[in-house]
Amino acid sequence: MRVMRVYLDTNYPKNLAEALRLIHALQLPQAIEIVRTQDIKEADAASSILFLFDQSKKGLDVVTEKHFEAGYRVFAFKLNSTDKINFFDLSLSLLRLWPRILDTITAETEPFVFTYNYNGKTLTKVKGRQENVAA
Repeated sequence: MRVMRVYLDTNYPKNLAEALRLIHALQLPQAIEIVRTQDIKEADAASSILFLFDQSKKGLDVVTEKHFEAGYRVFAFKLNSTDKINFFDLSLSLLRLWPRILDTITAETEPFVFTYNYNGKTLTKVKGRQENVAA
């Protein structure tokens, strides 16, 4: 089985990345590796999932769009540019969504963009094949 790499943008808290790393270390065989980095040059689009911050008020940020166009599967945290980041709420939201995120990663092999926010209850598919909506 091929290990899926999940890349968290460095805007995500170190403690959240470490918590996810520790959780997935319990999984045997290990199917997911958590990497917190700003540099994804070595990332293979077919086996990589990206978590980015998206501060675009309407639609998607250019960076999010470019990663989708390059063939990546992307989860984008939608943050209003005027909001101050609450890392505690962000971490709780992501952990609450994590089972759905794992299901989506398994079900969707084509590039996509899903967005989510602080409410942590829904993933919204905004790019990709619409008949495969898993959330």
